[in-house]
Amino acid sequence: MLRSRPAALLFDMDGLLIDSERVALASLDHAAEKLSLEFPHHVAQRLIGLGRDGGSQVIREALGESFPLDAFWQAWSNNYLERVAEGVPAKAAVADTLAHLAELNVPMAVATSTETRWANKKLHGAGIHHFFDHIVGRDAVAQGKPEPDLYLEAARRLGVRASNCWAFEDSLPGLRAAHASGARTHWVPDVAVIDTSHLPDGVETIESLATVRAWLASSS
Repeated sequence: MLRSRPAALLFDMDGLLIDSERVALASLDHAAEKLSLEFPHHVAQRLIGLGRDGGSQVIREALGESFPLDAFWQAWSNNYLERVAEGVPAKAAVADTLAHLAELNVPMAVATSTETRWANKKLHGAGIHHFFDHIVGRDAVAQGKPEPDLYLEAARRLGVRASNCWAFEDSLPGLRAAHASGARTHWVPDVAVIDTSHLPDGVETIESLATVRAWLASSS
């Protein structure tokens, strides 16, 4: 199918560009063990793609108001940042794909639930920061995923309409955010388990970002 060339490409970060969701899940296990808490796997799955504010809401709804949220996030954060400081690699073939996409002169931005300063550090550490025109973190917008703010802001900074962009995500909150922005949205599966019946209408599933290179090469 011939696709019209997008005005820009908008990317999630964790679990899509860098292999960090496994790190985040391991740190959840660490925090639960440190505090002698039960933290069900299905709750951990629901946190993928969310910022701390959205994640806190999920935890309260699932585990109750008595759950020691502040202590849990502190234990998680200490362990996660320690792991991230050691470096989080780019996902397989991502660097090569981004290099080819950059050669095609399509603007690219990141829209992530991670705070901007940490997003910059992680992308620098993975060696792929330079491919992006803008990095938009959770602290840059009023509402995080699944609301569309991050994608709308990323498109705004690029000077384009989100509806003229292609967006790429690995989590359900992210897919809902990208879809709500009007961007043509694509799911690249990682560790998040998603029932396909929950995907927003029109979301396409692709095996990897390498698919995008072929699409752009043949786009009109």
